[in-house]
Amino acid sequence: MRIPRQLLFSALAGLLALASVVSPAGAQTQTPKIVGGSSRSHPSVPSPQQPGVVTNCHEQIKILFADDPNGSRANYDLGWCYLKSRKFDEAAAAFQKAFQSIPDWIKGREEKGTSQLPKLSKEQEEELKRNASPSLARFSLGWTYHQAGRYDEAVAAYQQIQSAYPVAEEASYQIAMVHLTRGNREAAMKQVAKLGKSFEQRLDIESKLLIPDMIPSVESVSNGAPIIPMTAQARPTLLYREKAKYTEEARRAEMQGTVVLQAVFRSDGVIVIHRVIRYLPFGLTLATVDAANKVKFTPAMKDGAPISVRGVLEFSFSLY
Repeated sequence: MRIPRQLLFSALAGLLALASVVSPAGAQTQTPKIVGGSSRSHPSVPSPQQPGVVTNCHEQIKILFADDPNGSRANYDLGWCYLKSRKFDEAAAAFQKAFQSIPDWIKGREEKGTSQLPKLSKEQEEELKRNASPSLARFSLGWTYHQAGRYDEAVAAYQQIQSAYPVAEEASYQIAMVHLTRGNREAAMKQVAKLGKSFEQRLDIESKLLIPDMIPSVESVSNGAPIIPMTAQARPTLLYREKAKYTEEARRAEMQGTVVLQAVFRSDGVIVIHRVIRYLPFGLTLATVDAANKVKFTPAMKDGAPISVRGVLEFSFSLY
């Protein structure tokens, strides 16, 4: 019998995650928090000596999937566990095994339109629930290679997701991001043009926050006042902030994690999102930028005068 995932992951809440998969009944985003300078809070990792603490990915999977520790869903979650620790080779191997373990009839089912799907027997419904999504396994493999800087392998994995798969558009968009990272803007624009205006607009915004050559200098977003790093003594006071919207695409993909933005809190009360430090796909980063731009604050003060400071905003997304 499986232990509910919430119980296990609560013990690991201090770990910074790119994403993790749970069986969702809903989704939530946490109110953003501002961190910077000496006051920045670091994740608290449970001590291995604490009772009940799980310190190994394989141990986690054995507990979560005691009845099927080698199945596709178990390997899929194992891949994300490794990815959180930036163990890219292990994560890639787990995602590959997850895809290979999915029954052929489930892979074929995702390739068909919803109107063509035959009714499932109770046994098939149970088997479908026990297995990972083929398209998400492929996407996760591509995402792992992408984060590891293995761009040719990332593109190859993204391209294997057929157009009928639910995450195919996001995979195509991430191919465009790979082109941009490599400095090929023409190829990126050609790739994203296939996806429509919304993806073109998203690329225009995200590229200026993610691609080093396209990120403006900090001085260029100043109002003329010097910009200093945020410290415990020089911090703005947040007056209004709101949660980032959990996109429907991210909800369907069961994506969760933390987006981290570097922002300039100017002395005139204007916030400028300068760049993305930690990125999430499926529109979550763009949703975070939208929410961050609505932050209201009282500027940091020094010697009785408002000053401009550079700090970090974190937005967390979780499924429950």
